[in-house]
Amino acid sequence: MTRIGSVAQARSRNRSIDSRPSFPQSGPSWISRAAAAGLLLGIASALAPPAQALEAISLARIDRAIGVGDQAAPAAKASIKASIKPSLTEDAAVAALRDYAQDLDSRGLAPAATVGAAAPADAHDDFAALREYARGLGDETSAPRQAPVRLAEADTLIDALRGILHKDDANQAAPAPAPAPAKPVKTAPVVEATYVGAKVCLGCHTSQAATFAETLMGRIGKNQKGKFECENCHGPGSAHAQAGGGRGVGGIISFRKDDLSRTPAENNAICLTCHERGDRTYWSGSAHEARGLACTDCHTIMRKVSVKFNLKTAFEPDTCFQCHKDRRAQMYRSAHMPVREGKIICTDCHNPHGSATEGLLREASINDTCYKCHAEKRGPFLFEHAPVRENCLNCHDPHGSINEAMLKVSRPRLCNECHGSGFGHGLTGGIGQVQVFSRSCQNCHTMVHGSNDPSGGLLQR
Repeated sequence: MTRIGSVAQARSRNRSIDSRPSFPQSGPSWISRAAAAGLLLGIASALAPPAQALEAISLARIDRAIGVGDQAAPAAKASIKASIKPSLTEDAAVAALRDYAQDLDSRGLAPAATVGAAAPADAHDDFAALREYARGLGDETSAPRQAPVRLAEADTLIDALRGILHKDDANQAAPAPAPAPAKPVKTAPVVEATYVGAKVCLGCHTSQAATFAETLMGRIGKNQKGKFECENCHGPGSAHAQAGGGRGVGGIISFRKDDLSRTPAENNAICLTCHERGDRTYWSGSAHEARGLACTDCHTIMRKVSVKFNLKTAFEPDTCFQCHKDRRAQMYRSAHMPVREGKIICTDCHNPHGSATEGLLREASINDTCYKCHAEKRGPFLFEHAPVRENCLNCHDPHGSINEAMLKVSRPRLCNECHGSGFGHGLTGGIGQVQVFSRSCQNCHTMVHGSNDPSGGLLQR
């Protein structure tokens, strides 16, 4: 637009110059109309929205065509309108300037100079600079445009951004990196086998059968013959027996963790044929199932280790602590749930096989889980404490804390999280203040979980 403005200034300085022989008879009138078209072009492209800018450019081109002759105006208008339509997808100003330069060339008004060359000094042509600039834009726009990077072709957003930043010499977007080939998954070979009965298995696995008979399922199997036979879980064993035995030989199903021929989901499906209901209803899609845990990671089927549930450890929390080592540390803090004393266990609050609530809780909410033991905190109260009613975890850490009553932080800092101003109590005073000594705020506000006393508006009674 700066160069267009300079052309307009040059035009105003040369108003006294006579019309040149190379221009048609209507040259001065045509030039004035072209200058008006240039001004309309600049105003429309700078101020108007895209649709209005195209409309203004179209009018300017039509006015310029009228300068050729009023009789040819209808045909010129029709041809111009037809030529405008394909240019709607281009930049409006660039398309108009290029068409203007081509129009001058067709009239024989353009100087015989190569693209990019400066106009002769003696030409006194007001539009020489504009024509050269327009033809330069035409050359730039005629080059194939760079195709935008489509994020859908990249695996991730980071790959797409990397392709934009690292372009090749031809200014083309780098293609998205090819996805890494999937790792081959070992699958168990398909072996034709038939059921041979538990007596054949006892020929080699006598000790395993003896330990299994002491478990809950083994005792049920003694009373209900055929319900817990070896091949019910391990698959048909004829090929395994004919091959002389061995881990995984003959297509026998092994539940060992180091057996990579079967996925945890495939092994779990065998257990779920009987244990799909009850607490296992939400197993599909649960946190433990999504992380690829197998039933045998927590349960030991062939030996009696725990009193209940065939767990891998005699003490249930130790089974959970195999992965949740941070909870083990919390259980040994000064303020803790009586888990290490054996009064409660993890599954009193959590359902490890899945739940419809957060944290694999058995109840509908955190507060309902706490109210199973702390029923006196349920209410309703005449005067309630809002953060208590909202969530017990606002103040307590249920797995253990170094503060009294498993508080997340010590008082009065815990109370200051909401009551920062102190209500004029001077909570910023020294350690001799009554609001800081001993139980701090609870020296006076004893009923922090709620009060039913008519005078307990401040939770003092």
